[in-house]
Amino acid sequence: MWAERARGAATLRLDPVALAQQRLLNRLHSALILLTLVGLAGWTGLLVGGAEGLAFGAGIALAFLLLDPMPGDLLFRHAFGAVRLSSAQAPDLVALTAALARRAGLPHPPRLYLIPSPILQAMAAGSREAPVIAVTSGLLQALPRRELAAVLAHETAHIRHGDLLVLRLATTAASLTRGMAGIGALVLLAFLPVLWATEAMPAPLAVVLLLAAPLLSDVLALSLSRRRELLADAGAVELTGDVAALAEALARIWRLQGDDWERLAARGPRWLSWLRTHPTVEDRIAALRGMARPVRAALPDPDRVMIAPRELWALGSHHPAQRLARRWLL
Repeated sequence: MWAERARGAATLRLDPVALAQQRLLNRLHSALILLTLVGLAGWTGLLVGGAEGLAFGAGIALAFLLLDPMPGDLLFRHAFGAVRLSSAQAPDLVALTAALARRAGLPHPPRLYLIPSPILQAMAAGSREAPVIAVTSGLLQALPRRELAAVLAHETAHIRHGDLLVLRLATTAASLTRGMAGIGALVLLAFLPVLWATEAMPAPLAVVLLLAAPLLSDVLALSLSRRRELLADAGAVELTGDVAALAEALARIWRLQGDDWERLAARGPRWLSWLRTHPTVEDRIAALRGMARPVRAALPDPDRVMIAPRELWALGSHHPAQRLARRWLL
């Protein structure tokens, strides 16, 4: 089913108006979800500790956000065993990433890392000032050049949109909500007899909201993550101008690797989709199709897209450093 949808997307051409509308809608949804998360954290702190609780929570959140996150280089090296890719090892891949960074207006091109894993995956970390992108060896083997460019554009869009900071803020708000709600529940349980005897019990609705706040904040944070993925998809299309490539890449990855959540949701209730960090492949392809218009003429030769690197396995076959990289890294 995914492959058929992706093949249908190959007859589509980018619609700039639809792209702008999709980006605006995603940004508005993201802002609304983030404001709701922050508001929920503030309400929980106010309910549990009054103005002092609200100020305490805000201070913790500010301190957490001011702390520098782990640099992407360290994260990829230590958590995934990644290896830095130089321009001597993968010149076309480095050139492709630099061109995408220029189009995105990033001050520096992302540093590239290779993760020796058969899993088909790409990840972005760092910030606009120190961006890092990692790809797995399985992804480099599986994707043709157009589709690889689309995936790298998706990760570049994450960096361009500051998604690391946005999701850190969401995580902070959700963590504060869970902490404050936990303290409030313990206090309520400890003083329940006294509150009941003095008829000082809080309103039932406030108690229900206090107990439900942690789950609600987690669901909102996951919803924000899914919305940022759709925004990054739109950003990738903006950078490459190629709607079909990303749709085909998503379909190919799903076909080769599958999606555990997809299979679980097929056997379980609909609400399981609320626990996903990414939208379903079907939803992502549908959103991409919504950013395009059908054309009768065939699309240009795939090798003539914005940036068309040669197949990575064929990079500089006569260069000793590249032969070494393919042997030991890929």
